[in-house]
Amino acid sequence: MSTNHFIPDPSTDYGPQLNTAVWILVSLSSVFLFTRLYLKQCQNRGLWWDDHFLLASWLLLVAQAALVAHVISLGYGRQVIPPRNFGRFPAPINALSTLLIVSNLFGKLSFALTLLRIPARWLRAAVWWIVVSLTATLTLSTVLVWVTCEGRNLRPDGSIKCVSAEMTLTYNIFSCVYSAVMDVALAFLPWKFLWELQMSRKEKIGVVVAMSMGVFAGAAAAIKSSTFLGFNQNADPTASVPLVIWGNAEAAICIIAASIPILRALARGGSRGPVPRGYDTYLTNAMTETGASGADALRTRVVSLAPPIQPPSAAFDARKIPSRNNLEALDKTLTSDSPEPVVGFKQVKDDLDDANSFEMTDYHHTRPQSPADFVRG
Repeated sequence: MSTNHFIPDPSTDYGPQLNTAVWILVSLSSVFLFTRLYLKQCQNRGLWWDDHFLLASWLLLVAQAALVAHVISLGYGRQVIPPRNFGRFPAPINALSTLLIVSNLFGKLSFALTLLRIPARWLRAAVWWIVVSLTATLTLSTVLVWVTCEGRNLRPDGSIKCVSAEMTLTYNIFSCVYSAVMDVALAFLPWKFLWELQMSRKEKIGVVVAMSMGVFAGAAAAIKSSTFLGFNQNADPTASVPLVIWGNAEAAICIIAASIPILRALARGGSRGPVPRGYDTYLTNAMTETGASGADALRTRVVSLAPPIQPPSAAFDARKIPSRNNLEALDKTLTSDSPEPVVGFKQVKDDLDDANSFEMTDYHHTRPQSPADFVRG
């Protein structure tokens, strides 16, 4: 059995490159996040939970980058670390690892919360399953950061005093792979629903591509998982540098990917202006457009809700919602400060059912009610 002996080179120092890469990633994520928040502010749109989670993810990423700069000043990134600094590494290394994991988790949760606005029961159920499982998986990763130890993990009496480094390494590889799979799942989940909307093919492709940027976060997570494989091969202290870089890349890409669909919606001219909150829109619109108030506004709301009586053939055509209405309703739903979809953003089946139910109700009031009705007029 051959053993590879590591010979450190005092001139090797990856610290400056690591620091530069980390802050570039933080800066790129800042551009997308704060452009999103700025446009929401300019258009009088409130922040919802997905915005708060994304902002928290960015703040944790910045705090982690500051800790990376601190450990680099202690000698991290060099193959020869000053012996006097050995005891000063564990706490900041564990802290930055925890911040990075939670930042990644919050970025993924932000996009998942955005998807929960889409009115499809199957999609919401799948997203909730991803949210719960991903939270449990990454939370355990943060716990292992603090309970892992090198060397013996058993006390003299045989009880466990800590988790072995080998066990933690195996679990971290699993959690990275699982995180990558969930990123890809979140990217592709809305495809079926979006493709069934009445839009032009160009519009559908634009929306689907914007909603699928999470695949790049999944790719970063997959690459990050591969960096664990070389950890125990030798004693090179710079072996974890690629892990830090790809961990930061995953977190930054999560923030960017979660911001792109909202930025696309905010940038469209048709989606400007304050967004109504969920289903509470008709009364406000009636009062604004007619100048009515009180009972007059309520009557306007009721009248506006009643669709015109249509023959069966016209009712069938009512399934087809205009492309512009669908696209604008989708944009308003994604950028709203409410968890509910904006009125008008419904599936085709719901519109057809509503039209048919109104038609049958009207028929009930107009059909002959007695034999005498057949000889009248």
